[in-house]
Amino acid sequence: MQTGFIEDLVKRLLYSEKIDLEEGLIIFDCLKKKYSKYLSDGKERTNDEQDESIEKVIKSLPKYTKYFDNNDFSKSLEEYKSHLGEGVELDENDIISSISDMADKLVLMQAELGKFSRNSGVNIINDKTNYTNNIKDFEFAREKFTPDFIKQTIMAMGNVTPEMANQYKQKYEYLCKNLAESAIKDKVDYYGRTVDYLVDFYADNEIARREEQQLA
Repeated sequence: MQTGFIEDLVKRLLYSEKIDLEEGLIIFDCLKKKYSKYLSDGKERTNDEQDESIEKVIKSLPKYTKYFDNNDFSKSLEEYKSHLGEGVELDENDIISSISDMADKLVLMQAELGKFSRNSGVNIINDKTNYTNNIKDFEFAREKFTPDFIKQTIMAMGNVTPEMANQYKQKYEYLCKNLAESAIKDKVDYYGRTVDYLVDFYADNEIARREEQQLA
């Protein structure tokens, strides 16, 4: 099951060709939240500190940290891991295995219930475009609006005071920060839906396989 689950995830990645650390952490967190929901008998538990912690970790990655007060990645990750709870393990150095183990655990838990999912699985692949737009905008902005680009743009404006130059620089940084916020939020939302669908899909297959064995 593990291999197929990972392959299906890769097919559904947003603006990426492989599950890197950023994508992997978000996907793992989505699996962790689904697992916590099962442990609470299907009742959603909301903990703002825990819900926000994965976004804090992502914002501390090199790609984002300069827009979010230069948070330290190691400290953010350790804080996140301290809230994982019993039975949940994350190895950031082998994120694929961590995802596979969580997926296996979830699929088997759901299969034990013996109830087929009602998750119709909205066409997630076709829905990717809606989530990819903000990510593309952020990637363009962070690659385009480099310190050199901003400096040259300000110089081309002519007589600009230091205060005006600083305001102009802050404008670009504010734009990139907003785009980053939207990109991260879209990834969290999209992968949450993707994980729900794939876990249900594999659990349904496992239930069907067990029923066939009983009839054989």
